[in-house]
Amino acid sequence: MQLNTELLQKLKAAAARNFDAYLQKALSASAEHGAFGMEMLDRLHEQLPRTSCGNCGRCCNSVSIFSLEYHRIIREVLAHWQPERVRRLVKSALRFDLRQAEAAGEKRLRCIFRDDTTKVCLVHPVRPFACRIFGLLKEDGTRECDQVNDLIFPARTVTESFLADLQSRVLENSESYEPWPGKGQIHFFPFEFWFYRYVFSPERALQIYREILVPMSTPLTRLWQEQGVLPELREDLYEDNGDR
Repeated sequence: MQLNTELLQKLKAAAARNFDAYLQKALSASAEHGAFGMEMLDRLHEQLPRTSCGNCGRCCNSVSIFSLEYHRIIREVLAHWQPERVRRLVKSALRFDLRQAEAAGEKRLRCIFRDDTTKVCLVHPVRPFACRIFGLLKEDGTRECDQVNDLIFPARTVTESFLADLQSRVLENSESYEPWPGKGQIHFFPFEFWFYRYVFSPERALQIYREILVPMSTPLTRLWQEQGVLPELREDLYEDNGDR
């Protein structure tokens, strides 16, 4: 997929001109969202096994998250970060082209919340599902990363149906959009998509997603080239049958 360099240049110019306005819009949108769904999201996150890792940062690339998780992160930032640190965050969101990287020969967009100097996640307490489930012990006994370890023993195996059930509750309270016409609606987008959705509009955010974010990320490009659409969300996986 071809990167739209002209659109990227326009975003750079707009970011330089309108930084304060974009900062205000992004923060106001999440503040106005209120606390709806936040307690539920925290409780769902708490149901996952607790783990630790070696903080190598190999997996700390931009991941797709729910809109509810986006608001949870921004509200954490609003509550606990100093103003200048918030400004640096928004500047990084506006200039995501500066976070391009390569990992194992693939193009990646580095996570906006990864501090490579201190090797920590700046929003670890409210990190999204995509980060929390990485490296958990799977049904077949494998993990994506050998640096992830359980903090409670014996290690708990996590099933796909359990993860689907947890995330379905978030899905019910999150926005969804159709990235390409006829390809179906999805709820999962990178942090940067949600940022532009609230700074500009869903339509402009989708254009940025299709023409900049997807070409910048090998995993996203491969997803859309090979599958064309995310796996179908089967309703039977999202019914609370009480058998957990």
